[in-house]
Amino acid sequence: MKRQSSLASPESHAHMKINRAKLPGPIAVIDAGAHSIRLEIVQQSRDGELETLESLTYPVPFGRDVFVKGSVSPENILLTSKILTDFSAKMKEYGVTRHKAIATSAIREATNRDLFLSTVKNVSGIDLEVLEAPEEIRLIYLAVKNAFSGRINLENKSALLCIIGTGATHICTILNGRLKSSETLRIGTLRIYEEIGQSLSLKKSVDIVDTFTARAVETVVKHHFEDRPPDIFIAAGASVRMLANIENKGMTEEVLSSISRKKLKSLNDIATGNAPEKLVEKYGISDSIAQSLAPCSEILENFFEITKADKLIVPSVSTRDAIIEEFLRDIGGDADPFVSDMISSAEFLGEKYKSDREHSNNVTANSLRLFDELKDIHWIPDRGRLLLQIAAILHDIGQFVNNRQHHKHACYLIANSPLPGITPRELNVIAATARYHRRGKPKTSHPEYMTLLPEDRVLVSKLAAILRVADSLDHSNVQRITSFDVEYDESNVKIIVKGSYDLTIEQLELKKRGDLFADVFGRKVKLS
Repeated sequence: MKRQSSLASPESHAHMKINRAKLPGPIAVIDAGAHSIRLEIVQQSRDGELETLESLTYPVPFGRDVFVKGSVSPENILLTSKILTDFSAKMKEYGVTRHKAIATSAIREATNRDLFLSTVKNVSGIDLEVLEAPEEIRLIYLAVKNAFSGRINLENKSALLCIIGTGATHICTILNGRLKSSETLRIGTLRIYEEIGQSLSLKKSVDIVDTFTARAVETVVKHHFEDRPPDIFIAAGASVRMLANIENKGMTEEVLSSISRKKLKSLNDIATGNAPEKLVEKYGISDSIAQSLAPCSEILENFFEITKADKLIVPSVSTRDAIIEEFLRDIGGDADPFVSDMISSAEFLGEKYKSDREHSNNVTANSLRLFDELKDIHWIPDRGRLLLQIAAILHDIGQFVNNRQHHKHACYLIANSPLPGITPRELNVIAATARYHRRGKPKTSHPEYMTLLPEDRVLVSKLAAILRVADSLDHSNVQRITSFDVEYDESNVKIIVKGSYDLTIEQLELKKRGDLFADVFGRKVKLS
């Protein structure tokens, strides 16, 4: 077991204030990363802050296994099972009744991840949950946003957030305080060394890292920042926090710290000019962190160049902080604070593909109105409402490619445009829902439909049926129908428009496209 390094900032969680009623006792978080498995047990102090009762770290080279060979070795599966068994005993010792166990970059990419998860659960009793990239982005983004609250205002600003991990780097773009987009790059501080081989000289390794990151930066600039370079540069991750600690000599306990451009260059010289073992000796840090400093500083240097920022802002948040915050929201039954960011990123994606904003807004509003009024008919979980909302926002983006068969183009664009907070499975549901917003109905010959899980095929049919009705209500594309009542019986659903309009066009279109609704819900839709 490895203890904290001398420069590692203490896990005080000082910025995480919670309601005392939400946390009846100690809780635990287990994090299986690319090079170690960590356990943290926390409880709430009298002043409402969280304090760490126990923090344990065991090295396990998942990254070395997965980034080179593609799977977790049998030896490390057994080692993980033993460690988690020990963690289970430790949690019982502290009286922990609630815990969350997650696995990140390396495990989610392992070809034998299902076998790994099943084995460790059977042996230890702990159910590891794989944290997919969009969910990891969501959690850390929210933790960063919380750290910024009341300290730095992002309104009227353009910002770049780099979340630098051992297996990947997540990029978030923020415009006027709204999340614009996110992207995951297969560049991680440990992955680079594992993939190129650790036998290379330090200089050669640094040169390769610089080449990789420079190409990645070019892609990010092309996709996100051609018109407006970021005003603010933010970076999160264990190696980023260590660079800030080295700069501050481990003395700061601030929620936000900063590194100037000049200081970052000096830190880059230190990280790239010293072998990892020398960094371990000089700063008393772990081997894995020492090895990650050079690629981390190179990544930061390259991204710094595309910004107008005069300093790098480093929030003192970790993946475990983010998971604990989410855990507390779940315990308290709080609404997901990321919903507005998911919607804003979908809206920005619509803008990217020149979608008619007024039409999509009208279709979205009417889709949600129908969803809410017909709850006793469709029985779709609340999460489905969000998926419908995003599908409605994006249903016409295929017209960017061509109006002909634009529903198919929309399906492709959505399925290949990861949205923060939306899992790959959910993204396929959204894409397929948009696919069927026109006249064609789901068929067994459609691969985008048949590759879905059976329950997702049912969900897509329901969501698409609602979306088709909402889109028909604005077929004239002049947003006449903005308010209506809904009445239904066992045979019909009646949409009663408020106001006096000629509804001939909408009625004809609804007659053509209401067939899916009738098939799915057993009721004909009528407009009056």
